[in-house]
Amino acid sequence: MDWELSLFNIAIVIVFYESFHAYLYYKSKGVRREGKVNVRVLDINEENAITLNSIFFRNTIVFLSNKISEEVLRHEEGHTKQFNYIYVFLVAIAALLPVSTLLAIPAVLLGKFLLWKMERDADLYAYIKYNVKYESGAERPKRKLDRIKAWIFDSHPPDWVREKEEYYQKKNSLIKLFLEDLLS
Repeated sequence: MDWELSLFNIAIVIVFYESFHAYLYYKSKGVRREGKVNVRVLDINEENAITLNSIFFRNTIVFLSNKISEEVLRHEEGHTKQFNYIYVFLVAIAALLPVSTLLAIPAVLLGKFLLWKMERDADLYAYIKYNVKYESGAERPKRKLDRIKAWIFDSHPPDWVREKEEYYQKKNSLIKLFLEDLLS
C-alpha cells in the first residue's frame, strides 16, 4: 500500500474541509447565540444554511441570507448534535482510495446514504424537539427518472418525501421510503 499517497490524500481532505469552514466562518457575521450554537450570516441571497461541524469550527450555523428561518435553524441545530459521518467518511476514502479504485463505486453509494441519514436525523431532531416539519410546495414528479434524479442529486431526501408523515416515523427506514417512492 502506498502510505505516502494515502497521507497526502488525507491532508488534502482535511485542508480543504477546514479551509471551507474557515472561509464561511470568517466571511460571516455573528448575529446571535442559541445556547452553545453560534448563529452567523453570510448574505449571498440564498435561503439556506450550513452547519460548521469540523475539527476547528464547531457548533456554528451560517445562514446564506439575512433571513433566519426558525425551521431551518432547528434542522441545522440537529446537525450540531450529530457525529460528522461525512468528514470521517471523506478521510477514510482518501486513505483507502490508493488501495483500490474499485472502492470508489461503493463509496459513492455509501456516502449518499450517509448524507440522507444525516439529513433525516436532523429533520427528526427538529420534529421531536420542536415539532418542526419540513414544508415545501414541491410536487412529486410523475416520471420515475425525475424522481431518481431528485434522490441522487440532492443532499437531502426529496421534498415530497420529507413532507410525508411516514418520513417522521423512525420505524420507516430511508431505503423503504426510497423504494416506495420509486415503485409507486
